[in-house]
Amino acid sequence: MNIYQNVFFTLAAAILLTSNKVQAFAPSLTRPFQTVAQSRTYFASSKLYQNTIHKVPEDDDTAIPFLDPKKNAFIECYADSIAIIDGVEYTIGNPCDTSVALCYFDEDYSLVPIDLDGPLMDKIFPLAAEIVEEEFGEELVLERTPQTLTLIGELEEADDEDDYEDDEEDVGDDEEEVEVLLSFEEDGREYVLVRLLDPVLLVGKASTDKNDQQCILLSEEEADRIMPVLEKLFLENQEGRDALAT
Repeated sequence: MNIYQNVFFTLAAAILLTSNKVQAFAPSLTRPFQTVAQSRTYFASSKLYQNTIHKVPEDDDTAIPFLDPKKNAFIECYADSIAIIDGVEYTIGNPCDTSVALCYFDEDYSLVPIDLDGPLMDKIFPLAAEIVEEEFGEELVLERTPQTLTLIGELEEADDEDDYEDDEEDVGDDEEEVEVLLSFEEDGREYVLVRLLDPVLLVGKASTDKNDQQCILLSEEEADRIMPVLEKLFLENQEGRDALAT
């Protein structure tokens, strides 16, 4: 078993394009508010900001539960930005804990992510969770959270920057860079737990209960409708910023 290998592989971006349409885009947005609550209050009182997206300050460390109602499970996220689309509020958040994935190597020695909701994950996840517990005790816990697995606890950063820079050059535009944390074998196949090095951003719809701070993760149908609008808003916002900068 190899723990904290300073080896980096490339993983198809399909890891972040699950059936729930998890997207990994990084908005750089205007008009920041001091807190998430202030953002929501402003949006609720103004009709000038329909179909807009705004950045939440980086120092806002409020943990917001993003709920998957079908599984009755949640993942805690920090708000990155808040959008209003057709009068509905959406929060874009990044997981509070480290985003990871379980993968295996195919015949070409390329990493293949295991479907979060598939039978193979049902089999492999308990083994991986047990190995993490054996290796790290209470320091790290592997959780099967919605839309991305997470490691709860403090995870060491990779300390070999030279290897990182060399491998980064070989990563294609359509691939996701990952760091192998540990590997193990089961039934003659090698499996690896990897840390996702690129940002993972999740989208949740505001709860209908205004006193409830949790967000509801998008269904596949909602994601098909909302994600293109979010991407368009980001691009328009970025184009406006670029125009002002010139």
